[in-house]
Amino acid sequence: MTLLAAVTLLTACTSSVPQEPGTPSPSPTPTAATIRWDYPDVEGYALSEDPPAPGVIELENADAGCVLQLTDERLPGSADDDTRATRDAIENAMGSLGETSEVDRRQSDITTDDGPLPATEVSFTAVSGAQELDVRMMLRAVTADGVLVGIVHICPTGSIDEDVWSTFVAQTTLHGARATTF
Repeated sequence: MTLLAAVTLLTACTSSVPQEPGTPSPSPTPTAATIRWDYPDVEGYALSEDPPAPGVIELENADAGCVLQLTDERLPGSADDDTRATRDAIENAMGSLGETSEVDRRQSDITTDDGPLPATEVSFTAVSGAQELDVRMMLRAVTADGVLVGIVHICPTGSIDEDVWSTFVAQTTLHGARATTF
């Protein structure tokens, strides 16, 4: 699996949210909020002219083989619990990347124009064929707004720059999602 393929798989975090047996069929997807991201220039990274999917802003560092992404996608109409939808999205993302090993999971915040938005930050390694990746992502489902938003950093194993990640997260602002609690 190439880095690009891994990135493309991460953008489909909600594509297979499991449905509990005996639950009614999903209702129509609520009207999703209009999402916009403000983000800093990051030394060595350039805006991708060909992001892997709609709703993805991608910055690439060709020398390091790394990408930073800001993602948003609509949640299925059946998503009605932020915590569960976020957890399911993380499981789907990790499951789509082949063999993964979680390194760390913690609560963090995404800065929004409405205040801090609690999110789940996960670091893990992924191995698929000869490709070994380090992935760090911060995801949050906001069911009231019908969206899943995320900040993602993917690099070849051993090359995630913690300073780049910290600065990028601290200087990125999400517009259009309500800052609700889990």
